[in-house]
Amino acid sequence: MRINEAYEHAAILPCPGDDSGCNKIVTQCVDVTAPVTLVPTASLGTVTVACQGVPVVNCVTDPCGTSSTITVTQRICVTIPVRYDVSMNTCDPTISCADGGSCGPCSPCGCKG
Repeated sequence: MRINEAYEHAAILPCPGDDSGCNKIVTQCVDVTAPVTLVPTASLGTVTVACQGVPVVNCVTDPCGTSSTITVTQRICVTIPVRYDVSMNTCDPTISCADGGSCGPCSPCGCKG
C-alpha cells in the first residue's frame, strides 16, 4: 500500500474554555523486572568398568623375612554417563518507578535513541 497524498493535520489545541494554552507531554521511565531462576540438574547413569592391560604386582618383604606385602595395581577404565540439564522457574514480573522519574523522550523498545 502506498500513500501518494500529503495529509495535513491541525496543531493540538487547548481544551475549550482553557485560556492557558499550555499543552504538555510527560514521560516516566519504569523498571520492569522478570525474575528467572535457573536450577541445574545432573543425573548419573550406570557406571561401567573395563580392565586396561595386565595388573602390575609389587612384592616387598620386610627386613627380618617374616612377612611380605603384595601390592596389585590394575589400570581400569571407568565410564560414568552424566546428563546435565537446566530447568527454569519464573515468577510474576514486577514494575516500579525508575529513580529520577522523568527520562526524556521514549524510543521504541529494542532501539537506542
